[in-house]
Amino acid sequence: MLRRGNEVITVARSGGTIKKDLMAKGAPEELCKRLPQIDIIVHVIGGSQGIKDTWASSYDWQKVWRLNLGIAHDINRLLIPGMRKRGWGRVIFISSTAPRLKIGYAPYCSAKGALEAYVGVVSKEISQDGVIMSAVAPGTVYTEGRYFSTLKGAAKRDFLSHYVPIGRLAHAIEVAKVVGFLSSEDASYMAGSVVTVDVGAR
Repeated sequence: MLRRGNEVITVARSGGTIKKDLMAKGAPEELCKRLPQIDIIVHVIGGSQGIKDTWASSYDWQKVWRLNLGIAHDINRLLIPGMRKRGWGRVIFISSTAPRLKIGYAPYCSAKGALEAYVGVVSKEISQDGVIMSAVAPGTVYTEGRYFSTLKGAAKRDFLSHYVPIGRLAHAIEVAKVVGFLSSEDASYMAGSVVTVDVGAR
């Protein structure tokens, strides 16, 4: 995006252009008041919130759903109307292969499944105004310090042979390039698409 001359604003709890915890009540609304005109949104947000138990309370499930979809929706409902008026916009979510492969924690998988349904339904409403909403579902991406980056020896070989046909983890740049395409003019026919980047993981 920077190479195309876009101004990029990042928002995160740990830093970025704007440091903000978007889980706090009213935080997405406060954020949107601070932003200039936005034409492209990339929602790189998600996780399990440490809630792994299928039989956790619905209150705990709601926390997972808020992180993975609710925050993004609160931002969308404030920023997408402007895109529609201007006749152009791109909204991209980072999803997961978890809903398709039916693996992982139930609260997290259900939240990502809801996200992909949201993309499909909302895109029908906004694409007629030139706003293209889509998602990327990455496979296992190498991230320093995270679980899969710590696998070594036989454990790593066993995981890759069972789940990743190409025999290696993805690099973040391989996912970023797909996001770059979806945020461009060339993605004008990608409304509602969920692009899988997982080398046929099973």
